[in-house]
Amino acid sequence: MSIDAQASAEPLVRLSAAPAIVERMGGERVHKSAIYRWAQRGLRGVRLRTAFAGGHRRTCESWIREFFEAVTRAADGISYLPTEPPARQQRRREAEIARADAELRKAGI
Repeated sequence: MSIDAQASAEPLVRLSAAPAIVERMGGERVHKSAIYRWAQRGLRGVRLRTAFAGGHRRTCESWIREFFEAVTRAADGISYLPTEPPARQQRRREAEIARADAELRKAGI
């Protein structure tokens, strides 16, 4: 993702350092694997915004806040943002259907 002017004034931190930011914001520390998971797969259809800088994937406090706000909206049923592009979702769905069809043919159904 591109780094906008607002975020450039805010320091980007490695994802491994992000649990400390989450702890400051909410009082509870999350494991660093949760941060990586939020960035890669997302939570409730929302992915944590990151940038690749200095050889590491990074994020900032405002992006973490945006992520929590979007997850809250998704949990409340207000919005849904897919975690992967629609074309990839369609290919994955078609592959799953093909596997299921093959399995049914193999079983004689």
